[in-house]
Amino acid sequence: MGKNKLHGDYSEVIGDSPQMFEVLQQIEHFAATPIRILISGETGTGKSVIARALHKNSGRPGEIVSVNCAAIPDSLLESELFGHEKGAFTSAETQRIGRFERAQKGTLFLDEISEMPLSMQPKLLHAIEESEIERLGGKKPIPVDVRIITATNKNLAQLVKDGAFREDLYYRVSVAVISLPTLAERREDIDVLVDHFLEKYRCGGKSAVPQVTPSVLNILKEYPWPGNVRELENVIERASYLARGQALLLEHLPEAFQAYQNRLVDTPEKLSISENGQSVNVPIDTMLEAVEETYIRKTLASLDGNRLETARILGVSLRTLQRKLKKYNI
Repeated sequence: MGKNKLHGDYSEVIGDSPQMFEVLQQIEHFAATPIRILISGETGTGKSVIARALHKNSGRPGEIVSVNCAAIPDSLLESELFGHEKGAFTSAETQRIGRFERAQKGTLFLDEISEMPLSMQPKLLHAIEESEIERLGGKKPIPVDVRIITATNKNLAQLVKDGAFREDLYYRVSVAVISLPTLAERREDIDVLVDHFLEKYRCGGKSAVPQVTPSVLNILKEYPWPGNVRELENVIERASYLARGQALLLEHLPEAFQAYQNRLVDTPEKLSISENGQSVNVPIDTMLEAVEETYIRKTLASLDGNRLETARILGVSLRTLQRKLKKYNI
């Protein structure tokens, strides 16, 4: 299992878990088709990343243009989407090209579609059904060739029942639905996500990438992550600047993570072992790493160097295994 079994470019999608592989399979199946896709998932699960992956693998020559429906005031949304002609309203001093026209031959990504006001929904529906728009103050329709991708962190079907979202528009934008897992549902991806964000925020690119101790990584894997991948990225960005290229420690994490130390680190930071009849204090992380290295070496040798099978036996992603092989010079 892995991205090597797929044919598209999914370099922006970080994760090797079965849940993310299933998402990638859906992207590969739908990307080159014209059907409209609704991406659903909690805040911070990476809906915009999936939208970009869909567009990148669509073969469409135009660009992807994003609109956050929750961030634009209701009074300005129509002009943002469809544009306006000079003099269409008091402050319209020049002609404005809207997002639909900017996305010509490309993809229009409507994020937080659930926040679109009811008054705008019939106009969006018309643009989708007729493949044409009309600028505010315009006198003729403008044909548009745009692939529509939408995203929501709410239950659109329930909003339809509540009368807050048009049923006909709902069916138009959700020809296919890609549901994203929470970070808590794909904890095995935390290793590779941490590596990715540490590389991204390596102290402004001026320092070495901090190493994460096993105890801290265990805490990161235990934390519930209500903000999902976005929260993890924020935590690692902050921690990487505090660590400044050194080991990333518990003290570099926000205070909310301190409570998880007692669950996982009831053991001391150092263990006393006997060496040549004398007691020597050894950092527990050093001992854990030594045990981990030995286990990886023995497992890999027993499988004649088969890395994919070794990763499966160890219960880690192939990328995580490759990182550890490099770390231990195996």
